[in-house]
Amino acid sequence: MPNESISPLPTSTPGGPGPTVVPRWEWRCIERALPFDRARLSITPGDAKASGETYLLSALTPHNIKVRGAMLEIKRLQERAADGLEQWRPTARSAFPLDAATRVELWDAWGIPAPTDVPVVASLADLVRDVVSPHSDLRSVDLVKRRHRVTLAGCSGELVELEIPGGHWVSVAFEDADPALVRGAVAAVAMDVRTNLNYPAALKRIVGLPDRVVPEQEGVR
Repeated sequence: MPNESISPLPTSTPGGPGPTVVPRWEWRCIERALPFDRARLSITPGDAKASGETYLLSALTPHNIKVRGAMLEIKRLQERAADGLEQWRPTARSAFPLDAATRVELWDAWGIPAPTDVPVVASLADLVRDVVSPHSDLRSVDLVKRRHRVTLAGCSGELVELEIPGGHWVSVAFEDADPALVRGAVAAVAMDVRTNLNYPAALKRIVGLPDRVVPEQEGVR
């Protein structure tokens, strides 16, 4: 379900204060075909942005961990409202090799115990080979996105064409710090907020990684 985030993520600066991060409420659908008329969306003119990305999934937590453009990005699920709308907060964005603080954040976001001496992670390939692949609760998923920015009812969003192992998918998402704007955009495409499905949860279903997350971990309210 954004999230990749429609908005830019912060990049940490060693020794300096980090940027102010405002958690954002998000709604996403991921389907084989767009479940509503594309004409409902106001698509921003210009070429779509294409990117290859690797998601680093955990069966133990709902958090969003991925590598895009050689940068590791972590977003944590802060809250889930009763109707399924989710609030996400970026907590890390780092280039390789990962610094010690990012490595600790990564293991914690996965929900697995960090080694006593957290190893140096020089590249995504090292991370997948040495940590993700040997662990039964972790999985790496490579995909390609072609993203169009959209606006609707005063809310920012995106339309994404996805190539995921297993075929072609399409996703639409809306996000804003104000949950009312997100709900308004969802209503404008005649969708039910309760259909919200974030990227990690969707990818776990697609690749067959059991989801062992319990509601208490998702801050349901």
